[in-house]
Amino acid sequence: MKVIQLITRNPVMIKHSETIKEAAKVMKKEKISSVLIHDDNNIVGIVTERDITRAIADNIDLNLPVSKIMSSNLICIESEKEDIDALVLMLKNNIRHLVVKNKGNIIGVVSIRDVSDSVLLSLAEVMSY
Repeated sequence: MKVIQLITRNPVMIKHSETIKEAAKVMKKEKISSVLIHDDNNIVGIVTERDITRAIADNIDLNLPVSKIMSSNLICIESEKEDIDALVLMLKNNIRHLVVKNKGNIIGVVSIRDVSDSVLLSLAEVMSY
């Protein structure tokens, strides 16, 4: 299955100046496990549930800007790649969220669960024949 087929919604973004607490609230409200972080013109990072958990465990002030805990090294995949390619990329980089691009533009984020479910379903279909 193509990665583009795994995208279920538009990416959710917040400004880099928003607080860590606000990022958590947005993720809860939207029922998502990551948010993309932007400055006025560009996507500059991603914050995940794992980042927020670490911030809490490390006693970081949740009123600090989300930019303090974001990952700025975005790992991306092109939308026409296969789900197995996404899974390999995620495993090699030890990440749970992968930014999806189409012709250089960010069109979504897929989680390790989205990708692994797709790969396992494909495997189950192959094995049932």
